[in-house]
Amino acid sequence: MIKAKKKYGQNFLIDKGVINKITEAINPNNTEKILEIGPGLGALTIQILKKIDHIDVVEIDADMIKVLQEKIPPSDITIFSSNILDISNDTIAKYDKVIGNLPYYISSEILLKMTKTINNQKDLHFMLQKEVAERIASPTHSKSYGRLSVMLQYFFNIDLLFDIQPESFSPSPKVTSSLVRLIPIKNRKNKVMDINSFEKLLRIAFSQKRKTIKNNLKTILNGEDLKALEINPQDRAEMLSLSHFVKIENYIFHKKILD
Repeated sequence: MIKAKKKYGQNFLIDKGVINKITEAINPNNTEKILEIGPGLGALTIQILKKIDHIDVVEIDADMIKVLQEKIPPSDITIFSSNILDISNDTIAKYDKVIGNLPYYISSEILLKMTKTINNQKDLHFMLQKEVAERIASPTHSKSYGRLSVMLQYFFNIDLLFDIQPESFSPSPKVTSSLVRLIPIKNRKNKVMDINSFEKLLRIAFSQKRKTIKNNLKTILNGEDLKALEINPQDRAEMLSLSHFVKIENYIFHKKILD
């Protein structure tokens, strides 16, 4: 019996009803090239393969790879023995859909990596800790709204599809999970001039959430700058919308403030 490894944050999906529901949401077909992150024992993988002829997966655990090789014919699966964070962005960009039950401890890093791989993707479907799912979909003015929310919402339309209870996994995690659909925004009208400066801006703006935007951005913008941007210096970062942050980034880009 293969046991889940804590170091990889493994929780294996065992609820057949949930597996079917997730497969329906993903809606795979043979015209699409699909990548699954962390297939584990292959419960979702095998269900997906009832709809398509071949799937590519990224799996870090050698024991899981052996199980997948025993369960699934090599003609049906390509296995990358790696951490998803080590797979090149160009490789991920070739896929039409990316799916997976993301390990909680690196889910934010994986989500941020996905912002750099958008090319062919129609959509991405991830199981996340419910708290993370709600954070990335958070609206302005909510306590969970932060750097990850703004960054993900710039690149994706985010749909919270449904919750998955702990008992649907083995071992059962201590938290509820959610299935999230991310749909890349291909033709955004309101664009940042430089994504690297946008990332830096968000990191600084949300570095101390209780402080005002004037204090958090004091190394970048002064009172006159904020006035020109029509931003209340007493507002906190969580009170600024995505369009506000895009406007600030464009301003600092043209003034070459974050070079």
